[in-house]
Amino acid sequence: MKKERIFSSNALRLSGRELIVTALIVFPVFFFLLPFVWGLCENISADKNFRLAYDYRDDYWIYRQWAEKAVKKYPFIFLGDSVIWGMYVDNNNTLPAQINRKLHRDEAANLAIDGLHSLALEGLLEYYSGSIKNKKVVLHYNPLWMNSRKYDLSGKEELRVNHPRLIPQFSPRLKCYTESFGNRMAIWRERNIPFFSLLNHVRVAFFDNEEFSRWIIDHPYANPFAALSMNFPAGEKEKTGSTIDWTQKGIPKQDWDWLMPDESLQWQAFTRNVEKLRQSGNELLVIVGPINPYLLSDKSLKRYRKLQKRICEWLQNENIKYYLAPDMPSNTYADASHPLASGYELIADGLLKTGFFK
Repeated sequence: MKKERIFSSNALRLSGRELIVTALIVFPVFFFLLPFVWGLCENISADKNFRLAYDYRDDYWIYRQWAEKAVKKYPFIFLGDSVIWGMYVDNNNTLPAQINRKLHRDEAANLAIDGLHSLALEGLLEYYSGSIKNKKVVLHYNPLWMNSRKYDLSGKEELRVNHPRLIPQFSPRLKCYTESFGNRMAIWRERNIPFFSLLNHVRVAFFDNEEFSRWIIDHPYANPFAALSMNFPAGEKEKTGSTIDWTQKGIPKQDWDWLMPDESLQWQAFTRNVEKLRQSGNELLVIVGPINPYLLSDKSLKRYRKLQKRICEWLQNENIKYYLAPDMPSNTYADASHPLASGYELIADGLLKTGFFK
């Protein structure tokens, strides 16, 4: 005689079919509907000359929210790394802010992120910037990422990569990127399932960029729900801009080798980014540089001029409007590529002469 199983009177038993139906209901609600509702409720206060706070440079959830808001409000979108973001200036002296001031109206949005090399921008455009369509886009290309195989990410030496969650996770060409398979799959999950992107946002924005379990240990008496807020101060707080140039910092001259375009992973990613932006109906103006020529050795400067020429020739052949940042006075550079406020003003004057902002 078959022995009958006895279950607790309080037990809830689901058949196989019921489990499947429950999963089909819970999975979309939890992983897709919740992030959608959160995005509708969360308010980003984008003030004049807004730029994403430096502390949230890895929060791609909030970047996507800002990008969607910016493309609706501004006709001109600036994309790039910390040169566009404005590493050594306050909010009112970044390049987009200079453009707004000279136009006497707010028309340019700063969608740059510190450390955003071309391979990372490729991931940002693919997974978090789909809203950038049919706009006038100012795309910055910083040749500094081609000064060596290390920064180009084409070297074999293990390296701490900027924005690792944006770069290709399974490319055999990125030998310097040695992340574990489990972490690579977690990045894939974050890119493709909105809930995990939201989870990272909550961790970065409200829990001091700590894992929740670690935060609970560090704050044993705190209410975690009290840390959450729908009014999120995502913008960079106002700070005083620097006036210290590269010579005052004592930066020595550099003897960089510079990779040519045909041997550079960053350059190849840049060309793909150009194509993707054009396919999305955007009109492009590419800014090349600036690079501080006074900081380079004679040999390095000569090789950089060759690279500079190759970049401009490619842009001309592709019928892409571009602006080659000129050699500015030495005291307008903060380091190898970042201008001070006076340098940004010179570049803004040159950009306005292109006619792109009419």
